[in-house]
Parts: sequence; structure tokens; C-alpha cells
Amino acid sequence: MKKKGTMAVAAAGLLLAAAGAQALELKTGSDKVATTLYGQVNRAAMYADDGYKDQFFHVDNDNSSTRVGLKGEVAATEGLTIGSVVEVEWQENPSNEVSMANESIAGEFLGRHFDVWFKSQLGKLSLGKGNAASTDTSEVDLSGTTVASYADLAVGTGFQFYDAASNSYPAGGITVGNVFDSMDGLSRVNRVRYDSPSFGGFTLGASLAEKDTNDAALKYAGEFDGTKLEAAVALANPGKGYSQLDGSASVLFPFGLNLTFASGTRDIDNMPAGGDDPFFMYGKIGYICKNLLADVGSTAVSVDYGVYENVKKQTTGEEGTVYGVQLVQNLSAWNTDLYAAYQNFELENNTSADYEPISVMMAGARIKF
Repeated sequence: MKKKGTMAVAAAGLLLAAAGAQALELKTGSDKVATTLYGQVNRAAMYADDGYKDQFFHVDNDNSSTRVGLKGEVAATEGLTIGSVVEVEWQENPSNEVSMANESIAGEFLGRHFDVWFKSQLGKLSLGKGNAASTDTSEVDLSGTTVASYADLAVGTGFQFYDAASNSYPAGGITVGNVFDSMDGLSRVNRVRYDSPSFGGFTLGASLAEKDTNDAALKYAGEFDGTKLEAAVALANPGKGYSQLDGSASVLFPFGLNLTFASGTRDIDNMPAGGDDPFFMYGKIGYICKNLLADVGSTAVSVDYGVYENVKKQTTGEEGTVYGVQLVQNLSAWNTDLYAAYQNFELENNTSADYEPISVMMAGARIKF
């Protein structure tokens, strides 16, 4: 309880500082340190229909959660830069946790990054809690609509599938989050991480993390005659009885068309008899229009589709599919994004159950500072 209280007080102080950031001059113990206060608030209204019940929710959009942080950076020597990050998030009614049975979830401060790093011409070394090398490797996306949806589904995952055959929610239940998993790396962990310098757009990274977990990732970012290309692939050992391989790529053409693809699989250590490795594929096609509301900001639209197999029980025949439509309007002068999204989740397996589709609609705004 004492640790939670300490974090809450510290985070509340950051939020108060953020509220008065325009009037507050940030000072540090050394005039050599550049300090940046940053953050965002992301709130949305959400409607869900599971085929039996429907309900409205007021949520914090977990695609890009409400957060606040401080960055410090100092040029230690001519070739060495040292930096740090302290970042916490606050989510009341997270979009990935609310359900028909739990409409209201009390907010709390959670630590995202408590990190120090050292960067030179030899690469970057990071120490503390932060992204592992494999984090976001299945989430490369240049569509401009990631605040609304992307491969790591973070909206509606708390809802339970309703079985029309038995007219009930099965005992134990199967939620959207049980079935749809982007198999993305190690996420944010306590780790030592190294990232190489860029060689022709390629970087190599690796992490040694707590609980004997580890990973390695290869990433690429480049531009050719105005066409942007980003890609990543990673191998991770999450320490949960399986190893994991995932990757993604996204291309953005100068005229606004963009294509995104992601995939991943797990190698289960103790596979159930007759089972099969979990696997997913995800694709998105989008368009970014800079001239529709030229004086306001870019307009991005996209449609996506994903297939997720054998994620919950490694049982051959379990298949979840999702499709959706997204719209994001950037208000560049206000550092704000307005967005709307629709997603439909479906589940089939080799049992007698007849699961109803789950439809989720969401509209909201993200303001960055």
C-alpha cells in the first residue's frame, strides 16, 4: 500500500505540473540537463453488442492510453548522451477491460517507464523498466489510424462471447482477449537492452529481462523517392512455456495509400494431444488525405482484417476473425486527433457452441501536450 501511495502522489504531482505546464518553468539540478514534460489524455465513448446484451461505456482508449511523463537528457561528452524517462499512465474504465458485467473500473496510476539510457556511436544501452527490444514488432503501422485500431487489439477485449446454442455465457467464459492476441514481444519489462547503430536503415536489438526472459529484434526504416517503408521481426522467450516469433511491415506511398501486414506464431513447449501452435495474420489498407481539410490537418481512413487460430487452448479448429473500419481526423493546430472505429469479432471452434459475433463502436479524442 505504501508503494502505491507513493506512486500516486508522484504521478499526481506530474499531472498538476502538466496542467500548468505553460506557466511552469522546469528546472533541474544542473543547467546541462534538458528536461521535457509531456503527456496525453485519450477518452472515448464506446458501444458494444454481444448478440445478447448491448451497452454504452465511457472509456480510456487503451490503443494509446492517458499518460504523463518526464524526460531528461544531457550531453555528457562529445560522443556520449545520457538520458532518463519517468512515465506513468492513468486509466479509468480501460477499453480493453470493461465488460457487460463490469462497466465501471476505478482508475489507478501504473508505471510505464522508469528508465536510464546511454547513447553513443556504438549504439544505445537502456537499463530499467521500459520497452524490450521485441516490443511493438508486430505493430509497425504507417496508416495514421493506430489511435483507433491496429494489430494489437486493445478495444473490446474484455467482452465475453455469448453461446446461442445454450442461450448462456459458458462457464469460465471465452473473452475476445482470450482469442485475439498479436503475440507482440515482451512489452514493458525490467531489462537491460542494447540497440545497435543504424546500418543502411537496419538496427539490431536484444534484451535480457526479469524472470529469465529474453529477446532479439531486427528493425528497418527507410524512404525511397517519398515512399516510406518500416518493418520489424523478433524472436522472444516470454518465460510462459513457449517461444514466440512475430513480425510486421508497413509501406506508405507519397500519394497517401498505405499497406500493413503482421503475423506471429508460438512454439508451445508442452503441446496438448491433437493441438496446434497458435498463429495469427493481420492486414490493413488505408489512405491518408492531406488535402481534404488542408487548413485543419490530415484525414486518415483504413480497413483491417485479422485471423487468429488456436490462441486460447492450442486446439485445432479454434479460429477468431476480426474486421474493422477506422477514421482519424488530425487537428494539427491543437495537437489533437478525433477518431471513430468499428470492429466485429467472431469465434468458431470444434465444439457444439454457436458464438454470437461481438460488435464494438468507439469515438473519441486524444489531446497531446
